[in-house]
Amino acid sequence: MSALPLEIKAIVAVALVLSVARAFLGVPARRAHDRLARTLVGLAICLYILAGEALLENQDGMAGAFVICGVEALCLAAWVNRRRDDDDGWDDGGGGGGEGPDDDPPMPIDWDAFDRARDSWRPREPVA
Repeated sequence: MSALPLEIKAIVAVALVLSVARAFLGVPARRAHDRLARTLVGLAICLYILAGEALLENQDGMAGAFVICGVEALCLAAWVNRRRDDDDGWDDGGGGGGEGPDDDPPMPIDWDAFDRARDSWRPREPVA
């Protein structure tokens, strides 16, 4: 049995659920921090390895603490890596195709110019 009272366990569980909800459903960070997100993911992996080692040493409380910190690190990584795509600050889930508000709209392909350029090509000769 764990030495922590049930109330403390419930508070930790609620904090984890709220943290996960904020990371994936809350308002995103003002700008994405890719390097920080990668660092936090690496930290979470290290914490999970430490949790596994703590379990092998029969230190369940320490393993639980490492897992909780790992979950928090991953939640923070997900939150800082989210981007605000629109002026209103929300990502509509369009998938990050790279088309931002400052990008020019795509121009139609000039196939006649392409055919003229292709006519000037010559076949490659094999190199011996």
